[in-house]
Amino acid sequence: MLENLEMIGTGFSVVMLVLALIWAACALIGLFFTRGAKAEAAKPAQPAVAAATPGVPPHHLAAISAAVATTFGGGYRITRITAPAHKVGDWPLEGRIQTFNGHRTRADWAAMRPPLGGSGRNDNRGNGQ
Repeated sequence: MLENLEMIGTGFSVVMLVLALIWAACALIGLFFTRGAKAEAAKPAQPAVAAATPGVPPHHLAAISAAVATTFGGGYRITRITAPAHKVGDWPLEGRIQTFNGHRTRADWAAMRPPLGGSGRNDNRGNGQ
């Protein structure tokens, strides 16, 4: 019985040691991320200018600037360009609904919808037709 307790104690200490090492590795990686965020926050704030916006091609920026100047006239400055939020259309949503409805179990074994032939019931199952 004493041998079993020794094995349980050894296993418990190994598990705790491994968990401590995982925690230390996560804390070390987190330290690098927090140092980077603090360094970014310490930089002096620069005004947001559309020319410095990453991901916006210059020709798109020129077209947006021209549209703003034509619509509102001169004297306006573009400070930020963002894309609108993505909205899921009705067709993918309807497809998901049909897929999930197909996974339901039937209370009885009658047909869920009439067959293409137009008869009201599907009584021909298993008759080779």
